[in-house]
Amino acid sequence: MLTAYYKSIGKTYEMPDFYGGDQKNDGWVVEDAVFYQVFAPTRLKDSLKKEIQEKFTADLSGLLKIIYDENKWSGDVKEFIFIVNTIDNNLPHDSERFFDNKVLEFKKKYNLDFKYRVVNTDYIRDTLYKIEDIEILKRISATLRIKSMIDFNAITETIITDLIIGISGNLNEKLMNGATERTYDRISTIKKIDINGLSVKKDEIEDIISKLDVVENAVNNINQDVLSENKFERVKNFIIEKYMELSAEYKGIDLYEKLIVLVLSYSQDKWNLEMSMRFLIVYIFDKCDIFEKIGDEYDIA
Repeated sequence: MLTAYYKSIGKTYEMPDFYGGDQKNDGWVVEDAVFYQVFAPTRLKDSLKKEIQEKFTADLSGLLKIIYDENKWSGDVKEFIFIVNTIDNNLPHDSERFFDNKVLEFKKKYNLDFKYRVVNTDYIRDTLYKIEDIEILKRISATLRIKSMIDFNAITETIITDLIIGISGNLNEKLMNGATERTYDRISTIKKIDINGLSVKKDEIEDIISKLDVVENAVNNINQDVLSENKFERVKNFIIEKYMELSAEYKGIDLYEKLIVLVLSYSQDKWNLEMSMRFLIVYIFDKCDIFEKIGDEYDIA
C-alpha cells in the first residue's frame, strides 16, 4: 500500500527482503529518509504498553546504529514511523512521555535531529485518504482485500446494505400483514419492460412494481440520517454507474440479472438480500434512471 502511495506522489518506497534480514527497516522512503517499523503483537494483553516501549527502543536503537555506525541506508534518517497493529484499538496512553524522552536520549547520543511518530493502523487509513487516483485505490483494494478501509467501497457498501435491509424489513412486514393497499405512484408503463427485452421477466417486474411502496418507505427512512446526507442519491448514482458499465456489453435479461448480481456483491449477505436488491433495481428502473424509456415516461432524476 505504501509503495503505491509514494509512487503516486513521485517518490520511492523500498521494502527490504524479509528473509535477507530487515536490518531494522521494514520499509523506507529513499528520497526523504523516512523509515518504517511495524510491530504486530499476537495478543493485546495487559503488558502491551511495555512491549511497545521495548520494541520501539530496540528497533530505533538498532536502526540508528546501522545507519550512523555502519553507514547503511544512505547514512541518514529524517523520520522514524513506528506502526503498531492494535487491531483497530487505541494505543496505550503515554502520559509519562516515554517516547519523547527515549528519542531525546538517542538524539543526544548521535548528535542529530529527526522526527518520530508512534501510530496505530489509523495511519494507514489516513494515508489511503490522501490518494486521489481512484485506479490506484482499486488496485490496492484488490491486492490487499481491504475494501472497508477505502472510502469508495466502504461508504457504498454500508449504505447499500442499510437500504436493502430496510427494504427487506418493509417487505416482510407487508407480506406478513397481507397488506394489499397500493401507495406507490408508478411512473413507467408496461411498454418499458418490452422495449428493453425484459418480457420474460414481465410478471416478476410487474409484481415488484405493485409493492414498491416498501422501497419508497425505506428510502425515506434512510434519507433521514442527518449524519450522512443524500444517502439514496449516492446509492442510485452508484447503481446507474454500474448499469452504464454493464450496458456496454449486456442487454435485456442478461443486463438486468448482471446488474443485480454486481450491486449485490457490495453487501455481505448476498443470498438473503437478493429479493430486496431486485426491488431496489426495479424501483430505479421505474423511475426511468436505468434502461431505455419511452415517450410517455419521464426522468425524475
